[in-house]
Amino acid sequence: MTTGNRWLTFFHALAFVFGFSAIFIALGASVAFFGNALNPMMSTIAKIGGIILILFGLHVAGMLGWVADRIRAAGGDRNVLGRAYLAFVNLLGRLMYTEGRVQMNADPRLGYLASFIMGIFFSAGWIPCVGPVLSAILGLASQVQTVAQGAGLLAVYSAGLGLPFLITGAALATVTPLLRRMNRHLGIVSKITGVFLILMGVLLYSNRLTIIANLLVGQFGTGLASVELGGAGLASAITIPIAFIAGLLSFLSPCVLPLIPAYIGYLSGTTVAGRPTSA
Repeated sequence: MTTGNRWLTFFHALAFVFGFSAIFIALGASVAFFGNALNPMMSTIAKIGGIILILFGLHVAGMLGWVADRIRAAGGDRNVLGRAYLAFVNLLGRLMYTEGRVQMNADPRLGYLASFIMGIFFSAGWIPCVGPVLSAILGLASQVQTVAQGAGLLAVYSAGLGLPFLITGAALATVTPLLRRMNRHLGIVSKITGVFLILMGVLLYSNRLTIIANLLVGQFGTGLASVELGGAGLASAITIPIAFIAGLLSFLSPCVLPLIPAYIGYLSGTTVAGRPTSA
């Protein structure tokens, strides 16, 4: 790929990242706003959200599916409780993994704007797909003190999702084989993601997010307190790396990672207008 085409691909990837980041940041601001408005009920909402995240984590890690397989093997699908459990797992899977991507043919004349618009559609369609991890970060956003902090938290999440996307756009020919090899290990990523969600669910349910902060301060000293999100204190400082890690996990998810090279290749062709890309 020539240097000119490499930069073309990178800037289309950048416009695409700006598109989906705009939606995620708007979500973060909205959740923070309603979190403040519902502040008297946030303790109850946090507990409900924690339980949901734990269920998501158990499903993503494959634990609920493993139990379902054991129930089927033992003939438990012939009794009421077994059928109810299997129906619940099936419903949860459909809610978590049903995609609603809106198909769009980008007009080459729109240039980078076409990639930005596709990023918006990307986010709207992939919200169900990355929903479990995104829900964890939105749960954190509901706990912050201001709308700006909620938007900032989702900006960090978007950076975690978008940075590897930009690296891929800058070195598509080099990175694509690596992504294909990583596809073989998506099961491990799912288990790691599941554990992450369970941990976040437990912390939200018990209102003990600061326990991570205290552990890190004990390990690395109070200097960590200087890293804050909008001046909200140490607890919010801890949500910054959590949000970034969540973005990386979303990038590595089975419904995102395999499609990245195809997306970037399509995006870079929107203004090339049919010209072949030089190798």
